[in-house]
Amino acid sequence: MKFLRRIAGFLGFAKDEAHEVKDEDEDNPDVNRVETHLPRKGFSVPVQVPVERAQVGPVVIPCSVGEGGVQGLRWYARRLRIDEDGDVADEFLNEILAETLSSTEDHHRPLPRFEVKYSTRPAKVRNQALSLDGKIQQGVEYQGRLQWV
Repeated sequence: MKFLRRIAGFLGFAKDEAHEVKDEDEDNPDVNRVETHLPRKGFSVPVQVPVERAQVGPVVIPCSVGEGGVQGLRWYARRLRIDEDGDVADEFLNEILAETLSSTEDHHRPLPRFEVKYSTRPAKVRNQALSLDGKIQQGVEYQGRLQWV
């Protein structure tokens, strides 16, 4: 039998040999095996490892105006826009007026349509603060003066 395996290995059929030898060893459980009935150790055994987790602070903390503002709301301050009147908002809309031919058709009035007003500019938010009543206010610079919105 070994002679045929050597010929098969010489011809390039050697990778099947390892599987056959493994199958023969599994048929004999007494060969080179010590059964202790203990759990296996190594990477295949899941072990719980204690991990210390960092304590996360609050997102919004109260502070006075000079102490640094409100944490975590800079993304909101970047979206604020200011128009020519000094009004501050996320976005400004213009109403598109529909031309009506007669005033007798009041019950068939179409819904109002709006478009985004692009003539606004980004607001320069200098400070953010939490007021005593719980509202978040932004200090916006407009015409060289700081106004709280």
